Amino acid sequence: MQGAYHQEVIKECWRKCGCNMNCGNRVVQRGITCELQVFLTGDGKGWGLRTLQDLPKGTFVCEYVGEILTNTELYERNVKSSGSERHTYPVTLDADWGSERILKDEEALCLDATFSGNVARFINHRCFDANLTDIPVEVETPDRHYYHLALFTARNVNALEELTWDYGIDFSDHNHPIKAFKCGCGSAVCRDVKRKS
Repeated sequence: MQGAYHQEVIKECWRKCGCNMNCGNRVVQRGITCELQVFLTGDGKGWGLRTLQDLPKGTFVCEYVGEILTNTELYERNVKSSGSERHTYPVTLDADWGSERILKDEEALCLDATFSGNVARFINHRCFDANLTDIPVEVETPDRHYYHLALFTARNVNALEELTWDYGIDFSDHNHPIKAFKCGCGSAVCRDVKRKS
């Protein structure tokens, strides 16, 4: 999958193709093959995820897994739990990536890994110069409303380097029902202007 990070979407083979799981077009379906480690970061971000091996640019690292919710359901879940000290792990999906249409909150989907997820929920945010990028992957369905969110390396990543991903947060959107966190990415091009001042 060298160079896969340039694609807008990956369409993987499936059971009707007649190929087996070793097919070169079934990367995400084979799951995590990299050696990864959840660790406590020393810079105040809490838990993070790092690789235990060198990863070339374009390597599939993992899929972001969670419960599929509408934005409305996510907002209601967060309102019910406000006041409790727990982290949330939602990722907004461009629910119809083939369309320019703006979706309503009751149509737009997100993945929430708070209660059900995998190691991807430990990947910390980094503005602009993250070493991972997300790519939608179609598996078993032509419905563009439902897809897998795969994370690939955006550059060569060294062993023991923390894996980071630009969540795409608009830190200046004060009207969004889910408030952005205070960014602590440390990037020279951090988008959180409140943090810089």
